[in-house]
Amino acid sequence: MKAMLHEKELDLVKAKQLITQAELQTLQSKINPHFLYNSLNSIASMIHQDVYKAEDMTLKLSRLFRYSINSNHLNVALVTEEIEIVATYLDIEKVRFGDRLEFVIEVDESVINEHIPKFLIQPLVENALKHGLNDMASSGKLKISITRDGKNIMIVIVDNGKPFPAELNLGYGLQSTYDKLALLYDENYDVQIVNTPEKQIRILIPVTK
Repeated sequence: MKAMLHEKELDLVKAKQLITQAELQTLQSKINPHFLYNSLNSIASMIHQDVYKAEDMTLKLSRLFRYSINSNHLNVALVTEEIEIVATYLDIEKVRFGDRLEFVIEVDESVINEHIPKFLIQPLVENALKHGLNDMASSGKLKISITRDGKNIMIVIVDNGKPFPAELNLGYGLQSTYDKLALLYDENYDVQIVNTPEKQIRILIPVTK
């Protein structure tokens, strides 16, 4: 009898793990269709002006899609891999924003080989561009930093665009962040969204042992 109960408990655990895996796969396989539309329009407009630039942008977009589809079915990635894909995303967006914005990425050497949730940062960066910086005519700044804070990894996304509203509508970018963190870390994480002393989203997650 005890053996049967134990076996059922194991089956329930496995079923829960499969559900969690499926939910995570769904969260990290989404690419904002507006971003795709804008990117394809930019590529189309460049084809007759700069074929090589259009080709480079197409390859970057393809790479971003391959990463988001997550063919290896992994829920986490190395910090270096995440930052590389964010840099690829920003390279695509630079075509649209031009010199209006300055992008900065800073990663502490102590965390480059640590694991963080896959496709965690890109939706937040996209959110900052879309809702905070999109209307800025010049001098826009977006900074991403990843450092170690004791036993945690701290991810900070700062921009000098429009402040977060008092009644914050999570939208897909922020909602997917909370959902992903809850699935992977239960309650062992922290997200802070503030406008002072500078506008930023700060995420604390435990270092994977």
